[in-house]
Amino acid sequence: MKYLLVVIALLLASNLNAQQAPNNFDTFIRVYDLHGKKISKGRIQSITNTTLYLKGKQVIPVDSIGMIKTKHSVGNDLLIGSVTGALIFSLFGMATSNPDALLLTHSKGEAATTGAMLGLLSGAAFGGITTLFKNSETYEIYEDQMKLKEFKERILLSK
Repeated sequence: MKYLLVVIALLLASNLNAQQAPNNFDTFIRVYDLHGKKISKGRIQSITNTTLYLKGKQVIPVDSIGMIKTKHSVGNDLLIGSVTGALIFSLFGMATSNPDALLLTHSKGEAATTGAMLGLLSGAAFGGITTLFKNSETYEIYEDQMKLKEFKERILLSK
């Protein structure tokens, strides 16, 4: 029985060596063209000297890249913060509502709506505060292959 377990463990472990090497790129970026218009966004799959590949089969040649900005935009932080705050505060409002109270009589739906309104405001404020500490970086490429190579090296070093 012991030998059977060892053989099964060896067979299962042999598949671990057949997997692809892990991708060192996991940075979310936004790519802008030469005129400052956003042309693509996503996570980096790979970078060559002439091309930037994003996950989802997006191929961007270096001669169409103006700037690359790391991390999500400010609007994303505001959206995530406000949705999270609305959900948490509405659940808290529903859980603490008491329709039989003498002073403040309100139903669970009214408490959830009030909590969602307060959560939207406080979550957006919290999302705005987190943008101050985000440390996103801007890399100016402007069709230069050497600058794309420097960007690749900096991204690899930051991991």
